[in-house]
Amino acid sequence: MATTLNDDTATSTSTMDSAPTICDALQYGPLRPPVQSQKNEFTAQDLSQLPLFMSSLDDVPEGTNDAIEALKALAYEGEPHEIAENFRQQGNESYRSKYWRDAIEFYTKALAIGCNVDEINGACYSNRAACNLELRNYRKTNLDCAEALRLNPRNIKALYRSARACLALDKISEAEDCVQRGLAIDKSNSSFKAIDEKISSRKSVLARLQQTSQERERLSKMKEAALKRALEARHVIQRITSARHLDLSEDATVQLQDPLDPQSDLCFPVVVLYPLHLQSDFIKSLSENETIGSQLEGILSPSNLPEWDKESEYAYPGVDVLVEKKKYDMHGRPSLSKIGPKTSLRKVLTEGKLELIDGILTVLVVPKPRLAEFVKSWKEDNPN
Repeated sequence: MATTLNDDTATSTSTMDSAPTICDALQYGPLRPPVQSQKNEFTAQDLSQLPLFMSSLDDVPEGTNDAIEALKALAYEGEPHEIAENFRQQGNESYRSKYWRDAIEFYTKALAIGCNVDEINGACYSNRAACNLELRNYRKTNLDCAEALRLNPRNIKALYRSARACLALDKISEAEDCVQRGLAIDKSNSSFKAIDEKISSRKSVLARLQQTSQERERLSKMKEAALKRALEARHVIQRITSARHLDLSEDATVQLQDPLDPQSDLCFPVVVLYPLHLQSDFIKSLSENETIGSQLEGILSPSNLPEWDKESEYAYPGVDVLVEKKKYDMHGRPSLSKIGPKTSLRKVLTEGKLELIDGILTVLVVPKPRLAEFVKSWKEDNPN
């Protein structure tokens, strides 16, 4: 059997020249396709460098791809109006595909060319306004519409888009002006008629809101006046500080039971201080016809004393209640006054024994056996 030599390998001509047979398959196993020595593989990164697969020519760093640089240069070849028109058309394509931001970029490039064709520039401003309107950039919408109308006061699309933007911003008079100007150009324009109805509806809503706000403000002033008269009638002195010293809710302040009737009962928030133990309680609302004792009876019940009272010193009625008087003693110091357990809050106020600070009353509670100790300490803290 003849053989052919190829380099250092001798191979049977019958094996090399004839097609594989069924016997060969039985003898040598399943046939396999020849193995390629090289593979042509493209990664996603490789494909992204090809113009066909690019989302934008600007995605490629400058100077890294000669073909791309050539394509970029082509975009700026021609007369300024031709280049601007090309960018405008690309912007229109993006707009039709609802790629608003891409469209804005193309219109901006068109305007940056600085061509002297008002029709092209006006269309770019108006169309960029449409994109900003879709993106709810209402201020930018109005700015672009203003430029479009400067170039062409009869640009009906710019007027319509400006009307919509003004309506979204509740600039009712400006929106109405745009509609009137648009209908003066095309009195049968259905889009302007539709937006005019929306403007009228929103105008009514805003009018009702304004009326409600004015009524609320009027009522608030009436309440303030009634409260002022009530406090003056009871000879209550108030002192307002720059900031409330306690983190209390907004309704924790002196109020009338009937906010519009100065003769109705006053209710006060009361801070109860236990100075010997640096503790406190808060009574949100105490009527002027009630007594401090009626509240302390529940707060300091012998069966429900606070945890910090380890010695059970504050069991009611074994406590004294004091207030710092607004009047000063002969040495110019504020003085302490004891409140009887059956003394109503109204009597305390009208006797001029204390003042209302930020609409809140403050009382001091100490155990009876330790009253002298507290008074001595208080005087040391309030020297001549």
